[in-house]
Amino acid sequence: MELKEIRRKIESVSNIGKLTGALETLSALKMKKSQKIALQSRPFAQKIGHLMRHLEPVLKDVRAPLLNRKVKNILAIVVASDRGFCGPFNQNVLRLAEKEIAALEGEAPVSVLSVGKKATAFFKKKGKKIEYQFFGIGDYGELEEIKPISDFMVREFIENRFQRVYLVWTDFISTFSQKPKVARILPIETETLELFMREEAPQIDANPPVIEPSLETLYWEVVPQLIEYLLYQAILESNASEHSARMVAMRNASDNARKRVIELTLDYNKARQEQITREVTEISSAKEVLG
Repeated sequence: MELKEIRRKIESVSNIGKLTGALETLSALKMKKSQKIALQSRPFAQKIGHLMRHLEPVLKDVRAPLLNRKVKNILAIVVASDRGFCGPFNQNVLRLAEKEIAALEGEAPVSVLSVGKKATAFFKKKGKKIEYQFFGIGDYGELEEIKPISDFMVREFIENRFQRVYLVWTDFISTFSQKPKVARILPIETETLELFMREEAPQIDANPPVIEPSLETLYWEVVPQLIEYLLYQAILESNASEHSARMVAMRNASDNARKRVIELTLDYNKARQEQITREVTEISSAKEVLG
């Protein structure tokens, strides 16, 4: 390899390392804030899970007709990111979504509500029907930004356009561990509540609560608001997972860039030494001929 070419490669890799280093720093700042928001929000989501779990015996009669409806159409809400450079984050959640949708299609046609540009691009490429596209939530997410998604989901479910609604997102475990998950969010089921409660189902009080003014009012007015917050929590978890995955990916890229610069520098020094040796040999040979 020519010295000029090696120098060009060293400069190119060094520039990439500077870029990934800057992205790593920025991602680390966003990661800390998004993790803090998601973790601080978890207790409220857990309380919602407990509340809805305790109301299940009371609401079962109201929910029964919804569960018994013939399943003609299913909606899958898939949460990914707007941007890349986050390692396997998008690939993992989209792969799970594709697998689950394929399984659900054995029951009824499935439409997709994509949250994030990466999810939209993925399912368009796969030829899936995208019912609704949503992006630009931001790095941390606000409840007001999530409301259009939950309003659409609840409205379409109430109007019987979709009889089942599933949610696919990435659950934040730690900076170095994130796990894609799937759950049925409408009609809400025990397994979904336990996912958000992050524990086994609690013991249900033998004495059911007294509901006023009516079970129907509770179910159609209060439950959708609770489900909205569970959706919000899932997006917060995905945001924390995204920034964590991006920080780790950029750190790995920066480390690889530094290692590559060291390797190229060694190659350069070796090639330079060989060039010097060759030049000295040529000078010595010429001197012997002239002498």
